[in-house]
Amino acid sequence: MMKKNPRVYFGIFIFSFFLLIVMLKLFSLNELKSDKIFTKEIPALRGNIFDCNNQILATSYPYYVAYLDVEFLKKYFQPSYEIDLKILAKNFNLKINFKQKFIKLGEAFDKEILQNKIPPDLLPFVSFNILEKRNSIKNFGFENIIGIYRDGKGISGVEKYFDSYLDNKSNGKIKIKYSGFFTSNATISSYIPPKNGNSIKLTIDSRFQTALYDLALFEKEKYSADAVGIIVMETNTGKIKSLITTRNWPDFIMGYIEPGSAIKPVFYAAALDLGVITDDATFICNGYIKPDPSLDIKISDIHTHGLIDFYDAIAKSCNVAAVKTAKLLVDDYDTKKLYEIFKTFGFGEKTGIELPGEIKGILKKSEEWSKIDWAYLPIGYSIGVTPLQLISAFNSVVNNGIYVSPTIIENSKPKTYRVITLKTSQILKKALKKVVENGTGILAKIPNLTIYGKTGTAEKKPGTNEYIMTFEGFFEYKKQKFTILVWVDNPKGYELSSFVSAPIFKDVVKTIVDIINKKKKKAEVITPGVVPNLLGWNLYQLGKIDKVFDIKIKGVGLYVIDQNPTPNTISNEIQVTLGF
Repeated sequence: MMKKNPRVYFGIFIFSFFLLIVMLKLFSLNELKSDKIFTKEIPALRGNIFDCNNQILATSYPYYVAYLDVEFLKKYFQPSYEIDLKILAKNFNLKINFKQKFIKLGEAFDKEILQNKIPPDLLPFVSFNILEKRNSIKNFGFENIIGIYRDGKGISGVEKYFDSYLDNKSNGKIKIKYSGFFTSNATISSYIPPKNGNSIKLTIDSRFQTALYDLALFEKEKYSADAVGIIVMETNTGKIKSLITTRNWPDFIMGYIEPGSAIKPVFYAAALDLGVITDDATFICNGYIKPDPSLDIKISDIHTHGLIDFYDAIAKSCNVAAVKTAKLLVDDYDTKKLYEIFKTFGFGEKTGIELPGEIKGILKKSEEWSKIDWAYLPIGYSIGVTPLQLISAFNSVVNNGIYVSPTIIENSKPKTYRVITLKTSQILKKALKKVVENGTGILAKIPNLTIYGKTGTAEKKPGTNEYIMTFEGFFEYKKQKFTILVWVDNPKGYELSSFVSAPIFKDVVKTIVDIINKKKKKAEVITPGVVPNLLGWNLYQLGKIDKVFDIKIKGVGLYVIDQNPTPNTISNEIQVTLGF
């Protein structure tokens, strides 16, 4: 019998021992993996805000943020990392401070963009978080409508008013299970989709908003005014198509003005409905009137009108006729009735527009009036109205006597009610047409287009020569009806709205008509992070958005003939191809 070599036995033992260890490790490793479930949270996103043509005005999207774990890196630091850290610092344009625990490297829509900037040996020390980014249009006056979203909360505008409706509901989760013995297989064990916030479609038309905002800025400079505002409303529906102020706060709902003669159509409509006067009434205007003989106070007109009929009283904006009509009304009824008239048209109350911060304006109760407030109200003094209140009240006069509450939400059902009869509305429209044909609003006249309107001028403070000038009007074009208000705060060197707000109104109407006829090219509305349609753009136009997007240019030519990604894609990088 051959004697066995102890070295061989020892070798076999050692080999068997190590084989057992390897098998145990493989077994334990795969056992660990088979029980290991990785859970990844998927962030839910806030709802989008669209205009009436489905143009994105505000949107949210997930983005990645890369952090360098400095403490972890120091624990396993190797000299070879020195070069990698220099590359990392250069790629992200930052300094590596080893006194910090974490360093934010950068953020991007695509995780791969960040990974490509990180040397492979440093990837184990970098973590990636998925967060939500909110972007919205912040020019053309949209910021006063959309508002501000900050730190997970709507601060102003639509973002605040519909904060809970837009807000994301719950994050999603995906669980990945690893199984197998010698090989590892990954399977999705469960998936809970994120519940995003609800989206909102506004009545605002970006074509109107962008073009008219540029017009407002132009007119503000032209007349050296403190501010210019424009509101465009669909007459029948109350839908606001543009809501503009050159101020950086929404004075159309948070500020008030004395409307001057712009309030006369509302007052005269009520007087007709109550039978205080008829449309064949006449008045004697001596250029001024004393509302109370016991007081040495006169309400004057610029001109002495003499004998004047109802229609010319409105067309020429005669204050004496308005005060005499008010005197008849309070004698037949009382001052409380006059107060109720203005209340019925929405003054002294919020319109209910879907924006936060709306004020009621100022309409004192009749028992709080002075001895002559009844005479000043019908000519637009002793009352403070928001521009939105004024256009809504005027709209009821031209909308066949139906008041429609204004709205900026496309699918809303606004409140409607009758304030005057159809007959009275028709009489007032006849008078308002005369205002533009040969009255104080003649500079709003447009050939081959019927315009109805009324001027309004109010001195902000007696003796200052500072005025609020308004023009409210209505027109119909291609079966579309629009009611428009223009207001100008303190234009320098002018004392009458006839020479300021009336011609601006004319420009507003011409702009709208051009847009409807597609003659006016709309300004491209850029939402940061949402790729616009760049086809046909030139290099000058591309240069205007290079601060918002990383533009990479291929080819030679004058215009963009191709782009990647396609329009409305979420990305901060765009590749364009030029051609002829």
